[in-house]
Amino acid sequence: MTQRKIPPFRADQVGSLLRPDELHEARDKARSGKMSAAELRAVQDRHIREVVAKQESVGMEGVTDGEFRRDWCTSTFSRGSTA
Repeated sequence: MTQRKIPPFRADQVGSLLRPDELHEARDKARSGKMSAAELRAVQDRHIREVVAKQESVGMEGVTDGEFRRDWCTSTFSRGSTA
């Protein structure tokens, strides 16, 4: 397979994206009871919309939510949860 030197390049998004500091802070606040689950979800929703828009803006057809609703990429797996 030859390597392309000019666009369009192929890119596949696999796995988690780096979570913004605000999302880490919101999760910490929710864990300590300083933020409700609904408030945390609103922060997550906003950052998910932003990261999806960013992926779409560069032409990605298959986008991800970055797993922004998870603490860590393996958190639900290690807890035995499917949510």
